[in-house]
Amino acid sequence: MALSHEEVEQEEEDDDLDDGPLSPEDVLRFVESVGSVEPAKRKLLMKDTMGVPPEPYDWPNICPLPGSSRDRRLACDLYWHQAYQMNQVSETCLPPMRYTRCCNEASTGQQRCFHKPRPILQLFSTMVHTFLEDCTGPVEVYGYIAVRDDEDYRRNYLFNRSRDDPLTINSAGDYLRLLSPKRGISMKFDCLVEVDIRTKASSGDSRGDKNLVDGCFDLIEGRSSFDVLSRIKMEGEHGALVFNFIIFRDSVEATIHMNFLEVPGDGFDIKMCGYTAIWKNLYAFIDDKECDCNSFVSSTGSFSQYFVAAVQMDDTLFIDFMEGSMPISFKADIHGSEEKEYYFCNSALVSVKVSWSTVLY
Repeated sequence: MALSHEEVEQEEEDDDLDDGPLSPEDVLRFVESVGSVEPAKRKLLMKDTMGVPPEPYDWPNICPLPGSSRDRRLACDLYWHQAYQMNQVSETCLPPMRYTRCCNEASTGQQRCFHKPRPILQLFSTMVHTFLEDCTGPVEVYGYIAVRDDEDYRRNYLFNRSRDDPLTINSAGDYLRLLSPKRGISMKFDCLVEVDIRTKASSGDSRGDKNLVDGCFDLIEGRSSFDVLSRIKMEGEHGALVFNFIIFRDSVEATIHMNFLEVPGDGFDIKMCGYTAIWKNLYAFIDDKECDCNSFVSSTGSFSQYFVAAVQMDDTLFIDFMEGSMPISFKADIHGSEEKEYYFCNSALVSVKVSWSTVLY
């Protein structure tokens, strides 16, 4: 069937948009064209419509640093142990939103701001694969993934499950349900990814637990590819982890808080994702497949969790509740915050506040 002149022009226009940055208006038009579909399908359609790269750039497989097993890295007897302060096992105490406003004032009383966008690491998802010959069904995994950056070299957890609270996954390959980082992860200098993921023995005896991946690798600022959706694989004794991430060169930290103003009497479940116009990034915030977050809203008030994301400066972050309605948008900035309301199809009402900050002074 031949296409009309108008259809050809529209198809060519969409192809051009797929190849280049989008405007906020383009994104809203695409969202409207996707309409109300099942959330997983909606996400796939958004990726296709916005021109998100189908496959990340593959880094060479990571070799764990020497002396990085959990039995060695706490000894602090190697140079890199000391540089990353591996003997400190506490969680970072630095909060997000540390620089949502500039407090520097010249003696004249005029405000002077020295903050600027900085490199930030954004981890989008992590897949786990097991190499267990005696297992073909679901397995329980526990342990942690944490990132240490030069802000305080303490653990910023992305996954953290005790043996008493394991995550059940498909042994052939499945997502680890990730936590939102406590704050943005600075890549102004090097950072270190610390991994200890194990399987829980079905017998209940911890002596039967197996190491999937155990070790550390560092991301070197001077050797990294910036602004490219990337994939990196780390193999271990009985499994492998695959990380999808970006290191943004000039980005800011977005912190998302929600306050529910109206909620149906019996409560309801929510899903939430984010995406950007210029850099075409998709973020999973509340997703029972990729995220470790309670999605049920039982009453009015502040949502129990906040979310942190790295957004490239001058881009626009869209917050989408995955039910077919139009998303709400927030323009990235060095400082400040903005609050907008969203009405759900079931008449619930939420106020979404996005606060902008740099991660480094």
